Amino acid sequence: MLTQLETLSKLQNVYAPLPLTAHLVFCALATLLYAVLFNRWGKRHYLILIIAIDLTLMTQFWTSKIVIFTLGISEVVLLITAGVLAYKSNKEEKKRDEERRRTEKLREEERMRRKEAEKLFVNQEYIDKNFVRDAFDDDF
Repeated sequence: MLTQLETLSKLQNVYAPLPLTAHLVFCALATLLYAVLFNRWGKRHYLILIIAIDLTLMTQFWTSKIVIFTLGISEVVLLITAGVLAYKSNKEEKKRDEERRRTEKLREEERMRRKEAEKLFVNQEYIDKNFVRDAFDDDF
C-alpha cells in the first residue's frame, strides 16, 4: 500500500522533505515519542509538535503553491506556539521547584529547632531529676 501511495505522489516532489515511506516512518516515530512525553509530563507543547510534524505529510500529496504557503505559515505559527508554551511551562516549573525547595528548607529548619528543643527539654528534665531532688537532702 505504501508503494502505491508513493507512486501516486509522483516519486519525490520538491516540497516533501523525505520520500513517502521514510516520511511516514519519521512522522509515526515522532508522534509516538511526543505522545509518550505528553503522557508522562502533560505539557501541551508536545501536542502542538505532534500536529506540526504530522502536517508535513501534506507536502507528499498536495503541491499547489497555496497549500504549501498555507502549510508553511501554519508550521511557523505552530512552532512559535510550541516554543512559547515550552518557555512558559519551564518558567512555571522552575517557580514550583523553587517554592518546593523553600518549603523543604523551612521544614528542615523547623525539624532542627524541634530536635534542639527536645534536647534542651531532655537535658532540663535530667537536671531536674538529679539535682533538684538532691537539693533538699540532709547530707551536707
